Amino acid sequence: MDKDRDIVVADRDMNNKGIDVDDDVSKGTNSINDDDLVSADGDVDNGASGINDNDTVNMDGTDDDVIYQIANNEILSLNNANKTDDLAITVYNGNNGLVTEKQHERIPTVYVVSKSNIAIDNIKKTVNSEHYIFLGVSDNSEEALYFIEENTPDIVFLSLDIYGKFNGEELGKLINKLDIPIIYIFNLDDDLGYSSFIETNYGFVFEDYSPEEIKFVIKVALKKHESNVKSVINVKSKMTEKNVELGIEKLYSTLLLALSVILIADGIISRNVTFLQWIIFIPSVMMIFLAIVSLFKMTEPTPYEIPPFVSVIIPAHNEQYTIESTVRSIGGMDYDYKGKSNFELIVVNDGSEDKTGEILSDLKKEIPNLRIITRRPPKAGKGKGFVLNDALSLANGSVVGVFDADTQVHPDFLEKLMPYLNDPKVQGVQSRVRMYNRDTNFLTNMQDVEFAGFGNILRAKDNLKFNGFLGGNGQFVKKDAIIKSGKWDGFAVTEDLNLSVKILINGGEIRYCPEVAVYQEAVDNWGDFMRQRVRWAMGNFETLFVYFSRILTCKLPLFKKIGIISHISNYAFNLFIFVGFIIFIVNIIAWFILHIPTVIRMEAPLIIGFISAIGFFPGITISLLRDDKKFKRFIIDLVEYWLYCFHLIPLFFKTMWVMITRVERRWTKTSHKGMEDEEEDN
Repeated sequence: MDKDRDIVVADRDMNNKGIDVDDDVSKGTNSINDDDLVSADGDVDNGASGINDNDTVNMDGTDDDVIYQIANNEILSLNNANKTDDLAITVYNGNNGLVTEKQHERIPTVYVVSKSNIAIDNIKKTVNSEHYIFLGVSDNSEEALYFIEENTPDIVFLSLDIYGKFNGEELGKLINKLDIPIIYIFNLDDDLGYSSFIETNYGFVFEDYSPEEIKFVIKVALKKHESNVKSVINVKSKMTEKNVELGIEKLYSTLLLALSVILIADGIISRNVTFLQWIIFIPSVMMIFLAIVSLFKMTEPTPYEIPPFVSVIIPAHNEQYTIESTVRSIGGMDYDYKGKSNFELIVVNDGSEDKTGEILSDLKKEIPNLRIITRRPPKAGKGKGFVLNDALSLANGSVVGVFDADTQVHPDFLEKLMPYLNDPKVQGVQSRVRMYNRDTNFLTNMQDVEFAGFGNILRAKDNLKFNGFLGGNGQFVKKDAIIKSGKWDGFAVTEDLNLSVKILINGGEIRYCPEVAVYQEAVDNWGDFMRQRVRWAMGNFETLFVYFSRILTCKLPLFKKIGIISHISNYAFNLFIFVGFIIFIVNIIAWFILHIPTVIRMEAPLIIGFISAIGFFPGITISLLRDDKKFKRFIIDLVEYWLYCFHLIPLFFKTMWVMITRVERRWTKTSHKGMEDEEEDN
């Protein structure tokens, strides 16, 4: 095997079969493409190794070539770096903690486990030239492990072929538990089949590499370990913060639930719910106001002279029924600049256990701008926010878009949407969302009507100084704004709403694009539907409880603060609106059947009662009229949607109960079935 040959790695399919090191991922020169492997917190290492210490890689039948190419590419990357002196080293103790000032000044220590005299001599020369401390060498696994446990060196060089009870791979696993960086020493005769050392490495060297090359690998390994320890500390700090937030959410959920039950129960027992009319009056006025504002003409966007490059991200977990049609639809968008496609499509296969990986692997051969990121356990399945942050670290676009794995779009989607971002103040834009399977049953049709109503609200908010919100599907945000807002919150149940509020608090604006729509799959059964809506409601309440004080104290105009708070608190108001409707219906029935004027009194002034009663209808009426439906269909949809919204009452109580009893924040995806059944029936 010729070490000086050019590094050429062919595209490899994503189904656990290899990696491509031909693309820039991080600030360094080495990277991983197609099956990009990144850390759970979204950080990509800037060091020599393109594989993180916790990443899992499975190899196919060409293991030797792939491993060799990775190792050789590492050294090429190091040689191409500009300033090795910039790699300032901070040494950490063995307990994942920052060192004291005195410890910070101590010299890094190096230990070698190898029976190769060539490797030992080269490493020793490097250690001496850099004035590091050379602790010693051993060629026996048991002796080496005992020494390492007693002396905790800062770097261990480890050969695969050693004497003793353990081979290099097995010893590496044991050393890794001590949180000590390992640099593996390769021999050209080594059997480099799939080995778990890939999961724990901080670098590679070959036995006969020069001291200069080894010096750089040591510095990079130390720097990488420093970065990893910082990440652990940050995660621990974040977990502490989220546990505090969880406690706040439980407290406020308990108080809100208790207050709601007491108010409703007191009104029914006393047979007087006049207070309810006053509570409903507030959101009713806002709904009528938004309905009127939605009739105004929206501000026309200005097209870009040079359209920005866009990174489109699709999180995918067990999406074998929809992922192919989604990727083909999104990959087929017409968004070019100077005759070349001006967007990349990044699909994150988040620990899928079905055929998602195989399908994506085949699509890679057909769609040139498709990139695939594979997240494997234990990092997979932690939440959509983590998935998006991993993809963000690899995204090349100045604008980042997010689509769900059940999405269909028209080819002109990006061409029409992107001008809405051509304003320095505008940080994000949300497209319309509609259901492609709305004709399946009552429930799917009502979700389509519901999203039409959401769109009408966002249209109104766009007219109110671009005070819109992002949805989980069809959202596009400037990359700088995402980073400035602290990226997506991986712990948030609804990371899209969380990001929206952070952008607005920071003074950014979010627009709504009604010209194009994403078509997604509506949930077709009540069980899955309620699980989905509980998650959405929890996300709203999370955001309300956590950000309420920040919203009040931020430097935004009062009307914007009111707009944000009303948006994220709508589930609480909806409870009282539809409880009010139930009481109204009870009174009507009592009047017709029992000839009793009122069972439960509602004694607010007539204008208050009237506005409270009709506030729900203007917005949805305008939304249905925008769809140009026939009169009969319009009336049916209006009545059915009113009935459909009574699910908001049990939804509120179920959400409160889940928030009070849950022990951790957990994201649960909505399962997608695709359109295969529909096509077979036609």
